[in-house]
Amino acid sequence: MSYKQYDKNGNEINHMDLQAKKLWCKDGEKIEQAFVNKYGENLQVQINPEKVQNPFAPDLIFNNEQLADLKTQNTPFFKAGSLYGIDPSYAVVFNQKDFIRYSEKYPNILIYFWVEWHSVKFEMGSFVNEVEYVNGVWRIKFSDLKKVLSVAPLHSYQQRKYDTRGNAKSSFVLDIRHEFFERLL
Repeated sequence: MSYKQYDKNGNEINHMDLQAKKLWCKDGEKIEQAFVNKYGENLQVQINPEKVQNPFAPDLIFNNEQLADLKTQNTPFFKAGSLYGIDPSYAVVFNQKDFIRYSEKYPNILIYFWVEWHSVKFEMGSFVNEVEYVNGVWRIKFSDLKKVLSVAPLHSYQQRKYDTRGNAKSSFVLDIRHEFFERLL
């Protein structure tokens, strides 16, 4: 079933294929640089120099020493309320495969969530949902995130069930207002 999304000014948004991981990863490099350009000095973060040789390395370095990763969220999980009881204005997702990777390789990493809803209204058939426009940056220690994830719902993506492009097949659904998340901006 087709759907429509609208920005905070009521303009319809056309999205590229949300499952095209290679495109999103390439855009990710630009997004990371935009984040550092916009907030780097204020938040004391820079691009991780290891990214030059290893595109899978954590995205950022905080305070010249602490590894950090950036999770950019631009589209609300509009069904978070009806499926999991989490207000979609404040619902963010965290991939299960990232949880596994960080647990094994980066247990002391910091996670930054850069949330700016490009879409605030979703229509699909008779389902219509509008969310509050949210724009900000939150940070959480991975050790605290693990505690939040231990009770967070896990959402499986139906359209990715047989995915072979490397997309995460499931994500934890989180409320960014949880006390362990530190709002920075």
